[in-house]
Amino acid sequence: MLRTNTFLKSILVSFLLLFMEISLFANDNNSEKEISLFDKKDGALDLSSYMSQAYGFTPVPLIITEPSVGYGLGATLVYLHNNITGEKSKSGRRVPPSMSGIIFAATQNGTKVSGAFHIGYWLDDSLRTTTYIGYPDIRMNIYKNDNAIEMKLHGVFAYQNIKSRLGESDFFLGGSYMYMAPEASFSFQEIEQDYGKKSTISSVGVILDYDSRDNKLSPNQGILITAKALFYDESIGSDYDLQRYKATGLFYNKVTKNINLDFNFMLDQEIGDKIPPYLLPSVAMRGIALMRYQGKGVLSLQVQSSYSFAPRWRGLVFGGIARTYGETALQNDISLSDAKNIYAGGIGFRYLLARKFGLRAGIDIATSEHNNAFYIQFGSAWRGF
Repeated sequence: MLRTNTFLKSILVSFLLLFMEISLFANDNNSEKEISLFDKKDGALDLSSYMSQAYGFTPVPLIITEPSVGYGLGATLVYLHNNITGEKSKSGRRVPPSMSGIIFAATQNGTKVSGAFHIGYWLDDSLRTTTYIGYPDIRMNIYKNDNAIEMKLHGVFAYQNIKSRLGESDFFLGGSYMYMAPEASFSFQEIEQDYGKKSTISSVGVILDYDSRDNKLSPNQGILITAKALFYDESIGSDYDLQRYKATGLFYNKVTKNINLDFNFMLDQEIGDKIPPYLLPSVAMRGIALMRYQGKGVLSLQVQSSYSFAPRWRGLVFGGIARTYGETALQNDISLSDAKNIYAGGIGFRYLLARKFGLRAGIDIATSEHNNAFYIQFGSAWRGF
């Protein structure tokens, strides 16, 4: 819901990264007889053995550190329709297992998220689907001239997408449908009068993906480009008429054996005369609370450099710059050239938690003008969803 859609994704990603893609990097031989928490090669802590044999119902804990909603805990119960290592397609491509599950999470400010999902891989991974339906109850602040406005949202949220592989390439083309019926309230009277009500919002979209990353969990090389066009219209039951266009590019570059230099570019633009605050694009960078900076348009660039100082350990530094522009209920009309720069950055580390799958986990500590935050990371901080 909202750019709360972004918050929902940040929760779901915590367990999706553990299960959704790891099968793409499994070895063909996964017939281990016993589960060990240590790698036979170097004796270090390693979850490859456990993850290789995951099948059926699997509980996954969630730890939330997002500054916009406070610390929180949750859990998912995932049902894997096949072994986590997946199967091979006729072309030799590894096909991930389809999965279904339920999720519940709550944070210290009263935010709660519950729902059910299904992620399907069909026809030898030439067709992919994602289904989610839930009932978020979100509480977070939005900002007008740096003044905090409390926002509460609750209601049904449903999402469906379907993407088809183009031939045997790394391109996927597809569409999406989103429906939500949020009931919103705001602590600022002017915003409450205009948007504090129950609404029906729906959109249809077109999605184009290109993914050449060498590892979906902790990439070292490759590119992920995602382009989306979303259309909200009265003809499909939406109370608001607008369009949203978003392009994201993740570029991973292995400079030397031990050094990586990576880039994250994002452009998010909405077109419409009246856009509720919870549908506005916002800056999404480590160290900045979700929805702290919003506009009709958001442009951001992030850079991250990492150094492997030991076989399983990697240190990293990161930083980013962003601008928001356009006229909204929260911001006067500002052109991109006149918009102020928004900065965030920090440091972190990663430990190779599952060598067989390339899964690294660790902690990032980040700061910006108004926030300090830390994040527990499984895989790359740039999710690629």
